[in-house]
Amino acid sequence: MRFPHILFPFAAVVLPFSFVHPCPARAQEAISPAATSATIAALRKEVAARYVLPDTAAALDKALAGAEARGEFAGLTGEALAQKATEVMHGVYEDGHLSLMYDPAQSALLAAHPMDDDGEQGDMPAEAVRQVALNNAGVLKLELLQGNIRYMDYRGFMWGTPEAEKAMETAMEFLRGGDAIVIDLRRNGGGDADAVAALASYFLPAGTDLMRFEMRGHPGMPTKTHATPFSLAGKPVYVLTSHFTFSAAEEFADHVSAFGFGKLVGENTGGGGFQNTFVAIPGGYVASISIGRAVHAKTGKDWQTVGIAPAIAVEADKALLVAQAEAMDGLAKTGPENERWAAGRLAAFYRAQVSPIDPGHALAGYAGTYGDRVLAIDPAGNLTTSRGGRPPVTLVAVGEDTFVPESSPMQHFRFVTEGGRAVALEVDQPGGLPQRTDRKG
Repeated sequence: MRFPHILFPFAAVVLPFSFVHPCPARAQEAISPAATSATIAALRKEVAARYVLPDTAAALDKALAGAEARGEFAGLTGEALAQKATEVMHGVYEDGHLSLMYDPAQSALLAAHPMDDDGEQGDMPAEAVRQVALNNAGVLKLELLQGNIRYMDYRGFMWGTPEAEKAMETAMEFLRGGDAIVIDLRRNGGGDADAVAALASYFLPAGTDLMRFEMRGHPGMPTKTHATPFSLAGKPVYVLTSHFTFSAAEEFADHVSAFGFGKLVGENTGGGGFQNTFVAIPGGYVASISIGRAVHAKTGKDWQTVGIAPAIAVEADKALLVAQAEAMDGLAKTGPENERWAAGRLAAFYRAQVSPIDPGHALAGYAGTYGDRVLAIDPAGNLTTSRGGRPPVTLVAVGEDTFVPESSPMQHFRFVTEGGRAVALEVDQPGGLPQRTDRKG
């Protein structure tokens, strides 16, 4: 299994995080030309024998041999050699799961606990078990957002321990209480297909075929969903994606899209549709080599190099706000009658943050004193409100002469204007009547 925070692979390895970036700098020993040659020879052997596409494997081997013959690796050591070898391979085929890394500690662990031809390993090492616990199996945050949207920031599909299963169960129980669900995969680099199946199982019937992994020379058996204590099917689900959403995270995004149990919001994903394995290479190196192809059980397609397209395309940093607006728009139509007005207000608030609204007049025209409330322009140019010596709160325009406080979007501020200048303020409190206050001076 491959995670954003750990490199050491362990049992049930599928669709890992891409480690194309070099590891943090560490002390490097001088390497002789013979040692460099041995490193490249071992890398060529493993790539030629294991890479999922035989023709590409041959081309990769030829490119590495040619680079060595031209002296491109001469004098390079440690991370510099790893980066150059990766660059040469990516010149043949841009595969985010294909790389050489310099990491003597992980190389030694892999040499002691090698992975089999299917990219799987025996018992999970203690170091990996500890990393799963330290990272709460990838569940970074569970948060209640306004409008009873339940949000999960999921950074890695970690699996293989009781702690991982408990983290998933706890997260699902939290999401269960929401009127809408947001699962954030914008910074999720992948992990274990068993974790993907576990998450998908809360949205699909037990026994649903998910993904078949075609290993080199083997068609592979599909992964399946399993029975869960309860189902989240039917709830509005929004899954956030970015260009950094990769590998196993893309698998889950593919299920969302193919089975239609939610909407993808954000950017096209990274395009890492191969399964990889890690191999110890002499000299303290680790090779990540793609050894299988993921094929969706329903569509018969993969996402290698092309990624998964979102249903709602938007910049990654705006995806959460757009998902919140979409969720509230839906609840404004289908939620309980007495809550629809609130959902509508929240939807307008979220959309105004994505696409700012012109209130119709210069903000300075609204500034002034209204009873004990002071409206002013802050150094950033925002209109703010404060009263009773409390810290100012930014107001967000949601319509003509209409604003809401960032901290209380249920509350509406409507200005009465004359000649481009506000003369009165009507504050609409939830559950109460609007209160009008004339402007002083």
